[in-house]
Amino acid sequence: MTYRGPGPYEGPPNQGPHGPYQGPPQGPYQGPAEWPYQGPAQGPYQGPPQGAYQGPPPGPYPGPPQGPSYGGVPTYQYSDWIHRVGGFLIDWVPYAVIILIGRITGGALYFVFVLIGIGYWAYNRWLLGGRGQSYGKRVVGMRLVSEETGQPIGTANAFLRDICHFIDSVICFVGYLFPLWDAKRQTIADKVMRTVVVPG
Repeated sequence: MTYRGPGPYEGPPNQGPHGPYQGPPQGPYQGPAEWPYQGPAQGPYQGPPQGAYQGPPPGPYPGPPQGPSYGGVPTYQYSDWIHRVGGFLIDWVPYAVIILIGRITGGALYFVFVLIGIGYWAYNRWLLGGRGQSYGKRVVGMRLVSEETGQPIGTANAFLRDICHFIDSVICFVGYLFPLWDAKRQTIADKVMRTVVVPG
C-alpha cells in the first residue's frame, strides 16, 4: 500500500453553523450617528427684568456749598449799613415823637409820655427785637440773630445789646459806622454781644 501523505491544506474546518468567521462588517468608517447640533434653546433675548427707572429721589437741588458760616449764618449774607440805618430810624422815630408830644404838653403829662415812650422802646427793641425783628427790622427785611447759633437772642440779650450801644456812641458814634468796613458788618455792640444782622 502506497502512502500518499496529507492532502492540500484547506484551512480550518467550518466554525459553527454559519460558516467561517468573516470578521466585522467592512466599509468606510461612519463614526457615531450624527445630527445637526441644536445648541441651547433659542428665543429672543429678554435681558434682565425691566422696570421704570426711578433715579434718585426727587427734591430741590441744593446747589454748591456757599462757603463757611458762623452758627448757621453764611458769611456772604449780612445786612448792609444803609438798611441797618433805615431800620434804626424806623424804630427811633415813634419814640422821638412820643417824647416830643410830652415836651409840648408839659407838666405832669410829660412824665406820662416818657413812660409811654419807654414802654414802646422796651416792647419794640427788647421784646420784639429779642425775637429777631423790631418794627424797623421787619419793615426793611432784617433779623437780629446770634453769631454762634443763628437764632434770636432773647429779650435780656437784646436789652444788654442796647446798653452796649453806649460804646458805639461815646466814641463820637464811630461804632455805628463799623458796618461800613467790618467783614460781618457788626457794630461794636454786636461784637461785644456776638450778634449779627442778616436779611430776612
